[in-house]
Amino acid sequence: MRRCYAWHRIGALDAIAIRQAADELMGEHDFSTFGVPPQGDNPVRTVYTASWIAGHDDQHTFTITANAFLYRMVRSIVGTLVQVGQGRVTAREFREILVSCDRSKSGPAAPALGLTLTSVEYAE
Repeated sequence: MRRCYAWHRIGALDAIAIRQAADELMGEHDFSTFGVPPQGDNPVRTVYTASWIAGHDDQHTFTITANAFLYRMVRSIVGTLVQVGQGRVTAREFREILVSCDRSKSGPAAPALGLTLTSVEYAE
């Protein structure tokens, strides 16, 4: 039933390493490595929460909350976090990728198939 709503991958992921890397996303950063602004040219965003949860049956959930997102930012972050989970990239290397502001250093974008927008909130 989940095949239309989840990214199916083969192989285990190191959730602890992914969580360590996801912690690097917290705060205000230039996210040029992971996307481009949909309007204007300011790639700086503030991430309030970034969590990776490994559930039963190897079902993983990534949740991110921010003041705004760049085009393809979440898909690129998830794709790169999966590389961390596969042992291809360390949490420290993930940090270096983030601060490099070099789009070519991010991992492949995760397919949109498994992403769900759950809410949008506006500040008054």
